[in-house]
Amino acid sequence: INNPKIVILDEPTSALDVITQANIMNLLKKLKQSTDISFIYITHDIAVSSELADSVGVMYAGELVEIASAEDFYNEPAHPYSRLLMSSVPTLRTEKELKFIKGSPPSLIDPPKGCRFHPRCPYAKGVCRSMAPKTIDLGHNHYVRCWQDIEGDEK
Repeated sequence: INNPKIVILDEPTSALDVITQANIMNLLKKLKQSTDISFIYITHDIAVSSELADSVGVMYAGELVEIASAEDFYNEPAHPYSRLLMSSVPTLRTEKELKFIKGSPPSLIDPPKGCRFHPRCPYAKGVCRSMAPKTIDLGHNHYVRCWQDIEGDEK
């Protein structure tokens, strides 16, 4: 119990002031460097997670829609939800127009048929509304669940 291999952190910095958040993140980074511990970091704060993550899994409406190395995810998110999520985060080094995700998250009691993101997806097409997407292997341990032609033109 004193030397866990995995620690699950569910919103460990949520609702904390910036100084306390930074102190917690610095402590976690030190633990990561000095021990053989793995963290499962659950958060809504993409910016804070980038400080600690080696790999990223993005969930939408209870389903994993993308899994990638942190480097791949933060440089080129593949799923439309991931892209919109990343475009809603302000940056200090680059100037960009912030975007938001239209609509509301679906009910988990009665989720939409097909892809759960289709009611809010700017690229949704017929198959998205009727069939759940399969997982696509983009290579380099990068996976996405989407009907969009990730490698080619968008819908």
